[in-house]
Amino acid sequence: MKKKYIAIIAIGIFLIWAGSAAAIYRWVGDDDRGTFGDMFGAVNALFSGFAFAGLIYTIAVQRQELSLQREATEMQTEELKLQREETARSADQLEDQKNLLNLQTAMGIVNDLIQTKNRRAEEIQYYLNGEYYTGYNGIFRMLTHDQYLGGVKPTENSYFIQSYLNTFFFILDFIAGYKLQNDQKDLLDNLLNMNMTDDEVMLIYMAVEQNQQRLIMLKVHGFYPRHQKITGQTVKLS
Repeated sequence: MKKKYIAIIAIGIFLIWAGSAAAIYRWVGDDDRGTFGDMFGAVNALFSGFAFAGLIYTIAVQRQELSLQREATEMQTEELKLQREETARSADQLEDQKNLLNLQTAMGIVNDLIQTKNRRAEEIQYYLNGEYYTGYNGIFRMLTHDQYLGGVKPTENSYFIQSYLNTFFFILDFIAGYKLQNDQKDLLDNLLNMNMTDDEVMLIYMAVEQNQQRLIMLKVHGFYPRHQKITGQTVKLS
């Protein structure tokens, strides 16, 4: 539409110019044409002033448009910044959800392994003085073994506790190797610790006392303070 208006104005100006030339040629004599033409010098100056004013106006409008464009660009930049922050928050939320899901999965597995560990403890059979003691009673008897009564000090190679020990240390390996944050691993360690009797802790330390690697594992997973506490209580009672 703007091009159409510009074309119409240009044609109108040309027609006015052509009409004025024809009128001068028809009604103004040859002697007076120079004088008559000089009269339009002021008109030329007026139109030149109008043209200059139009140029100034155009520059002002362009500056205003550039200012509006700059404001729009700043608003878009701020909007992009907010979108990036929202994306980062969403990514953090997704990461937290992923970590929570991993923890729930790991906790379910550890709970199942603890139940397996407990069944292995109940299956223990310990021979002493011509009699077999099973389960946690057998563990208690191991801790108070008497060689004169036919008792055997348990070690990690003792066949009657190998299945139990393997299950327990498998749980520790699982917690250490699962992709969790350190505080989540500590939570699983505490869960396992809560499902261990003092006799179990003492039995494990007694059985692996010559295995430095497993002793370090017990310390890393938080069993060392409990063992020290139990040992201290035992010394006081004796």
